[in-house]
Amino acid sequence: MPLVRIDALPVHDDATLTALGDAVHQAMTETIDVPRDDFFQIVTRTDGHLRYDPGYLGIRRDDGVVFVSLTMRVGRTYAQKKALYARIAELASERAGIEPRNVFVSVTENHPVDWSFGEGVAQYLG
Repeated sequence: MPLVRIDALPVHDDATLTALGDAVHQAMTETIDVPRDDFFQIVTRTDGHLRYDPGYLGIRRDDGVVFVSLTMRVGRTYAQKKALYARIAELASERAGIEPRNVFVSVTENHPVDWSFGEGVAQYLG
């Protein structure tokens, strides 16, 4: 159950951010075995207070940068994560017109006890 957060600058319109969200979800279903109906996203367009280094690690970013943060349970391999990053960048370009150099992805992992889907219950604990 990944929770996806996408942060972007105002250069991206609603249609672009919707396409990006769909691209991220598709990449997760293809590379890390996320079910199609497991869809939880927070998409935020900032008012310009998104800061980034335009050349960190030799990658030339500009105001088209998007930050994709995934919070998910532990258990994916390094190979799955590498495939996920590549597929997100590929689909972001194809579906949303966002250049791969502007796709920043971060993964935070946690455990089943760290989730409640409502009603104050830790559903994964049984």
